[in-house]
Amino acid sequence: MKIYLKDLMNIADEKVYPVDIDSYSVEDNLFLRRLENVAGDISFYYGPGDDLRINYSLSGDFICPCAFSLEDVRVPFELNDDDPVVTKQNEEGFFLENMIDIEKAVLQIVLPEVPIKVEKKEKIEYSSGDGWSFVSEEDYESSRKDEIDPRLQKLMEYKFEEED
Repeated sequence: MKIYLKDLMNIADEKVYPVDIDSYSVEDNLFLRRLENVAGDISFYYGPGDDLRINYSLSGDFICPCAFSLEDVRVPFELNDDDPVVTKQNEEGFFLENMIDIEKAVLQIVLPEVPIKVEKKEKIEYSSGDGWSFVSEEDYESSRKDEIDPRLQKLMEYKFEEED
């Protein structure tokens, strides 16, 4: 489905576009691989100042790469907001030129909400090699718990003189 700017000009009440996306792959994005199970609606209306506005209510799943293993991680989202519609790229709001596909419109809406870092909930198997290994932060902290700071090692050798 396509949204045309000319169809939105001079609408009397509001124009509603239903959203039902099973899967939409995203290219050239490091933090998002695809959108899945996106449902809701996008509506356009004229606000009190005769400016075109967009109201959306969307829910679905981001499929993002895990920061450590690069495996797919499902992150649910739910968005409800209202923004102005702008026709110039550098203005703040929902950018709409002449025509946009509903999938690209949804992507434009949800992209600012995509998390930058996602980790799997399951235990991650860290890599290791000859004389080295990756460990979790918790394992590293627990291994250093009983270790003495090398700067204070000389103090451990100091023997106090007893006074009579």
